[in-house]
Order: sequence, then C-alpha cells, then structure tokens
Amino acid sequence: MKRWLYPLYKKTESFKQWFASRFTPLGKNVLFFCSIAFFFGLNVQRSMIYQLFTATVCVLFFSYLFTLRLTTRLYIRRVLPQTCIVGTELRYSILVENRGERAEKGLFYREALDLQLPEKGEFLTVKEEGEERRNIFDRKMGYYRWLWLLQQGRMAVAKDTFLPEIPAGGLREYEIRLAPVRRGNAHLTGGHIGRVDPLGLCKSQIFRDNPENILILPRVYEVPQLFFQGARKYHQGGITAARDQGDSSEFLSLREYVPGDPVKHIDWKSTARTGKTIVKQYRDEYFSRYGLILDSFTAQKYSAVFEEAVSLAASILMAQDSVNSVLDLLFVENECVTCTMGNGLDGHQRMLEVLASVNTCATKPFAELAALVHSHAALLSGAIVILIDLDEERKTLITSLLSRKIPTKVLLLADVAENFKEQCSTLDFPITILEAAQVEEQIARL
Repeated sequence: MKRWLYPLYKKTESFKQWFASRFTPLGKNVLFFCSIAFFFGLNVQRSMIYQLFTATVCVLFFSYLFTLRLTTRLYIRRVLPQTCIVGTELRYSILVENRGERAEKGLFYREALDLQLPEKGEFLTVKEEGEERRNIFDRKMGYYRWLWLLQQGRMAVAKDTFLPEIPAGGLREYEIRLAPVRRGNAHLTGGHIGRVDPLGLCKSQIFRDNPENILILPRVYEVPQLFFQGARKYHQGGITAARDQGDSSEFLSLREYVPGDPVKHIDWKSTARTGKTIVKQYRDEYFSRYGLILDSFTAQKYSAVFEEAVSLAASILMAQDSVNSVLDLLFVENECVTCTMGNGLDGHQRMLEVLASVNTCATKPFAELAALVHSHAALLSGAIVILIDLDEERKTLITSLLSRKIPTKVLLLADVAENFKEQCSTLDFPITILEAAQVEEQIARL
C-alpha cells in the first residue's frame, strides 16, 4: 500500500466533514444536479443545459451568502448521565440560555464528538476484517480499510435537534438523542449551534466549547442464568461478602486461645470464669463462587468476534445471581485482571464499566490467562469460558478445569461456525459455537 494515500484520505475526510456541515440534504442534491448540468452543458452550441447550470450556481451562491455570518449569545449546559449502552438510544437534556437582547429562532443543535482519525502506522499495518476477499485494486488503494478504521473510531452518532424560538433572557430545556455505536469512553468536545438559510440549501454554524465524557457500556443481550448448582467451597478468611453469604457468622463452640486467633473473638466472660483465654469458634466460611473467563488473545486490534465476546460476558454477568453467590471475571490485557462481584462487593455496574474498556491482547501468551485461572481454580464452584479461538492451549485449559471436577461450560465465538464444527466434534467435552453475527438469535442455545 502506498504511503502517499494516507495524507490524501486524511484531507478527503476533512473535506467530507466540512461539506456535511455546510450543506443540507437538499443542498447536496442541488449541488449534484449542478455538476450534472455542468458536464452535459460544456458544448454551449449544441445544448441549452448550461443555462440550468448557471441558474443553480446562482441559487447556491446566494444561499451560501446567507450563512456567512451567524452571531448568537446562546449558552448550552448538558444534563448528561455517566454511562449508556451500545445499541440503546441515549436521551438526555440540554439547558439553553439566551443571554442576548433578541429572540432566537430557526436554530438547530448538534453534539460535537471527538472523532479520532487513524494514525499513519495504524493505516499501513492494521488490516480490515475480510480484506483478503477484496480485489487487488481495493487492497492496494486501501480506501475500504480507511473507511473501516474510521468506523472503529466512531463512538456515537449525533443528529441535528431543532430548537424552537428562545426569547431574550429565556431558559429552555430540550431533549437530545445520541446513538452509541461502540463501547468505550466517548469524548464530547462541545456542541454546534446552526441555522439553515431561507432557501434550505446551506447551513451556518458556530461551535460552543463544552467538553464532557460519557462511558459507553457493552451491548447486553437477554440470556438465561448459566451458572450451575455447584457445591459451596471453603474460603479461608472469606471475602468481604462472606458476612452476608454462607455460614460465616454461625457460632459453633468455645475453645482455648491459640496464637493467631483474632482478638475480637475472645469471650471475656468465659475467660474471667476459667482464668484461661477462651475464644469463640465459628463455622468455616462456605459459599458458591463462579468464574467467568474471557479470552482476549488475538493479533487483531479491532475484532468483531471479540466485541461480541465482551457483550456475551456482560450479558452473562447481568443474569448472574449476585445475592447468593460470588462471580470472578478473569481476563488478560496489559496485565492479569480479576474483578469480583457479589453481595457486599462491586455490583453489575462496576463490572460493566470494566468490560467497557477491555481491549484485545496481542503481546502476551495465552499461558498468562491459564496461570490466572489455575490460581483461582481451587475456589471455583463452576466456570464459564468464552473463547474467540480454539487451539491446543485453550483445549488444555478446559481439560484442566474438568479434571478438577469443576463444572465448566465452554462458549466459542466465531465468524463462521462451520470452521470449528469438525474440530469440536473430536473433543472430549461439549462446546457451544456461536456466530458473531447471530449471537442474539443463537443465545437461546445456551
């Protein structure tokens, strides 16, 4: 791929954004008609179409003149939630204050989102998913790769919102709609206030700086509760939630003090009566603890399969009973990460926020995740493993969990299920294959 294509596409994208901000849909159609009239009216001796070209150019010119100046003393303040969910339209309010001396009408408002253009190195090295199926010209030019990378960097889509008349000194509240399309941290740089010219062809707008962030959580599907009726296990010392789960606070008997016993367990009445230090003995702490293991190991920086794996993980944890059990989310990014959810610990919201920011891992071996799982295996009453590939290392991990008598359910996300069916048929354990493009429809199979 030629390096000179990157600055060309970058300038082209800047022009497209300017063009979209200056012309209405009707204005774009008129401009297209003007181009056609110019092409067919080149020969003025044999055609009169050039007169249509002249007329449309004049209309566009005067329409554009109306938009050269826009002054307003409107000030905007958002009432923005902290989070939203991919695929669910976000509705929130803005407060618009008119500090001018005249009423404002015929205006519109549009959120300004920080669109990160692909870096040059990223454009040259990161391949579009399915790029190998394109023809040689498209692969050499890389334009579809550029469009795909732009799509990966677009967190949400904003639309124009019409603002009815705002009187001088008035304060009005309007509903804004934003469509989140990708999980992660979305940066709103400010807002555009604009007006359409009387002919409805061109737009003028001014920018109001008002930076804010909103965290976009992964898409959540409706799934059945997948965790098993596994046996409760002993946890030395318990965890923070142990006081509300299992039998951690049930009194069993009295016994003589042993060095290392907590001072708060000393029974002072018995100590005074016997003359020896007596402590209260409690039943060991037992409760159910499950593992949700997310495979993040892929060489692709942007992976549709991994995105669906994250959404599936989010859906499963939302369906989890966090009152009577504890859930550990295990994955590897730049380092090994363990997040625990249960009664008395961080809830669903915190886990979703963690999943909203997780990325693929291409710099560490899968053995890092295997070691993390093995260190927790003795505590687990059951496990759900979400894979995005199937190789010997992943098979070994599943076999290891099963050999420890840990009930395990394996879910494999794939572009095409047929690619793994033959391989899965030879395994000693069941595995459910879900196609990334049909996860929501196939979730009933879980």
